[in-house]
Amino acid sequence: MRRRDRLAEDGWVAEFSEIYEAMRATPMNDWVGGSDPEQVGNACVALLRSLVQLNGESRVLDFGCGIGRGLVSLHKSGIRPRQLVGMDIMPPVIDFCEQHIAPRLANTQFELIEGANDHYDRFIEERDRQSHAALSAKYCDHFTDGYAFSVFTHVTRDDFQKLLTFVASMMKPGGRFLLTCFELNAYSRHMVMAGQSMFPLDRQRMADAGDIFIANPDDPLAFIAFDAGLIRDMVWRAGMAVTKVKYGCWMGGGIGDGLQDLIVCTKLPTIKDAQDVPLTALVARDPVAKSQSFPARARKLLRRLTS
Repeated sequence: MRRRDRLAEDGWVAEFSEIYEAMRATPMNDWVGGSDPEQVGNACVALLRSLVQLNGESRVLDFGCGIGRGLVSLHKSGIRPRQLVGMDIMPPVIDFCEQHIAPRLANTQFELIEGANDHYDRFIEERDRQSHAALSAKYCDHFTDGYAFSVFTHVTRDDFQKLLTFVASMMKPGGRFLLTCFELNAYSRHMVMAGQSMFPLDRQRMADAGDIFIANPDDPLAFIAFDAGLIRDMVWRAGMAVTKVKYGCWMGGGIGDGLQDLIVCTKLPTIKDAQDVPLTALVARDPVAKSQSFPARARKLLRRLTS
């Protein structure tokens, strides 16, 4: 490595170290789940990059950014997006990010957004916050990629739908948004009923659960899981589609790299004219087909499908 590059890299390392130390020193680290912020951020970014390809042209949304563990680790991993915007409903964490992160990371900014959540309301103070409508207008069809770690694990069904719709309004058509959640499916239900899940989840409550499973009725949003079909329906209603799923280890059985389930939602792309859609080459199965060029066969197939 050239000396200039090495000095620049050393400077980045020092900047990251100072940010992480500030995170460790603030009590807000406990608000967002505790543990070492650098390790948590690195783990989140590793999961994100395993499912979503990011580069220097990406415009990235960190939805529910907290104290910025994920976005700092994203920069640390070598990704320098064209733009990175963190959003959260808690004024203190946005203040922290604007003080310790925004001045150090290029093309990074933060938005304090309106919202209420029984799990986090004790940390929310009266402040002017951006409305969903204002941010939807400001970032309409803007972000190429986005993510939300441990946001949709702490919301009601109504808020799940509202937040998905809000996020979708800011995603570029074809853009990808990764969220973490707890998905109820045949496997996860079976493992909970068999006492194999990583959390001490009540079997009778699972047996009685419909589309929504609440682990603790005294703190409903501490752990809430949604049926797989319900999740896909809410994603679709928001104008997106589930395109990738990676299950977490919470359900037991030794599967998954992370704790929660990872779901990639792709915003429905702009519909093209049928003539502009590239067709996959077909396997020639007869002498006539073999003698035809691919474009001729593609046009013939298109005429048959549209006649």
